[in-house]
Amino acid sequence: MIPLIAERFALRPALPADARAIAEVLVASWRDSYRGILPDAVLDRLSVASRELSRREILRDAAGLQLVACDTTYGDVVGFCDAGPSRRPGAWEGEVYAIYLAHHAKRHGLGTRMFDEVMAWLHRRGSRSMIVWVLEHNDHARRFYETMGGKAGPRWPSTVDGFAVIEIGYVWEELR
Repeated sequence: MIPLIAERFALRPALPADARAIAEVLVASWRDSYRGILPDAVLDRLSVASRELSRREILRDAAGLQLVACDTTYGDVVGFCDAGPSRRPGAWEGEVYAIYLAHHAKRHGLGTRMFDEVMAWLHRRGSRSMIVWVLEHNDHARRFYETMGGKAGPRWPSTVDGFAVIEIGYVWEELR
């Protein structure tokens, strides 16, 4: 485990046994973070069970980085992040696929710590550049990635459960 702020939280590699807890964090985080950005019906349809199945598939991919953040007091998973090669066309070699935290785990430096771990992991694997895709109206995430040194780049039309959205790529031309 990688110790964090006063030992309250720790990062560690995600395990297959974490799939359910990761799915629970993802659903809760989406409902908290995307309320007002995505329609309520989209958020209300989110299913921990279906997200758990997809998480199990993701956790089988040994080529990517998958970390969980744990509350060391209670032992529960309070966040996760995933990264790997860029999945869309462009000049960026690496991509942050996801960084999500439970509401009570926000503002403790975990997002920054996970982001730094992703950058270091990509850099060790020879990636020189990176991108993360953020919903256009997710101002909180956009500010976070700007604070982390990302520059707004390409826009990508997409859908979330049939709802049209625009994703903005935040790019890092040189990894530190």
